[in-house]
Amino acid sequence: MPESIDPIFQKLGGARFASALAASGLSEDIKLRLSLPKAVRRFNLPVRMDDGSLRIFTGWRLRYSDCFGPTKGGVRFHPATNEEDLTGLAFRLLLKCAVNGLPHGGAAGGVCVDPKKLSSREVEQLARGYLNALGEEVGPDVDILSPDLGTDAKTMGWMADQFNMTRRACIPGAINGKPPALGGIPGRPGATARGAWNVLRLVLEERRLAAEGLTFAVQGYGSAGGHLARVLQANGLRLVAASDSTSGLHAEAGLDAEAIWEAREAGRGISSLSLPGAQALAASEVLAVKADIIIPAATANQITAEIAARLQCRMILEIANAPISPDAEEIVTSKGIEIIPDVVANAGGITMSHFEWAQNRGGALWSAEEARSRLDTRMIATATRMLQVARSRNVSPAAAAQFLALEQLSAALSR
Repeated sequence: MPESIDPIFQKLGGARFASALAASGLSEDIKLRLSLPKAVRRFNLPVRMDDGSLRIFTGWRLRYSDCFGPTKGGVRFHPATNEEDLTGLAFRLLLKCAVNGLPHGGAAGGVCVDPKKLSSREVEQLARGYLNALGEEVGPDVDILSPDLGTDAKTMGWMADQFNMTRRACIPGAINGKPPALGGIPGRPGATARGAWNVLRLVLEERRLAAEGLTFAVQGYGSAGGHLARVLQANGLRLVAASDSTSGLHAEAGLDAEAIWEAREAGRGISSLSLPGAQALAASEVLAVKADIIIPAATANQITAEIAARLQCRMILEIANAPISPDAEEIVTSKGIEIIPDVVANAGGITMSHFEWAQNRGGALWSAEEARSRLDTRMIATATRMLQVARSRNVSPAAAAQFLALEQLSAALSR
């Protein structure tokens, strides 16, 4: 294999993937096929603003591999969106589908924009323009779009409507994350949190740790992190620190996860809260507080080498994608901190997206209870396989997840 490919995998999948790949025995042909995305699209999106001016935004869509089936991945509207990050995200989505046995390839896309600075009409025009730019390269048998940072059910509803108008047909399976009235699946809100709790619960049982009384901190009190904080609190764990994009709070005696969620839902940040015994701290400092479990649920690479050196936890539950920077992972593992990997821990969202696609394709209507029950079954099965591989190979769960993904990729690409 060319010497240049190894650094590519280090960059795409991080140290844990590169290490698993080196020990996997995959053929050079498969490694070469995995080293580059299948397709990369870059396009300009003109939007007529409310004041009459014209702005042009840059958008991308990357389909990394369709070896398991039609690609699937989010669309993010975020000011830091760029092609390099989306490439890594699409690759990670491929690994996530592999380890969780989902019949999809990995994809990712987005627009470099701050949607908070746009009106609702402007965001709608951007969403419809993004869908139009993809042309025939989106659809239930080709590439399925889902929400990500800065997009939500309303955004996906606009894209679904635009897709149907361009096709002159109703094809709900092309867009996931829609409102239930437009073919979205009931039970999707909180799916990532529900899946993560199932995974964490099994890991705690494996380590013979009682959940009751364990402390945790959440960096990124958004949809995933906020829902998870409430689930963990309801199951007896104590929230000792939380942050949103601007600020954080810390209280050793505990914070009220519900009160923080209510503030978020009302459009107020954590900085607006005055909770008993709580002290303000910087958003990034939440990761360094003393807690049994640290939950990075914001953006990638938030646990830097500097933060890693100050960690005071026994576990990291990865809810964000790739929250540990490459130069920090060795520090984390050397401190004996167990990593519950993102490709399993945060797979509840993509699994529920798959259910929505399957529901749309089959024409059946699932209840929220049925969708959640199926989600529990799948997440428990994947976490169980991960822990079994970890025991049999005498490796960490994070490494075991990579071996599971590589096993599926090898089977799909050996042709």
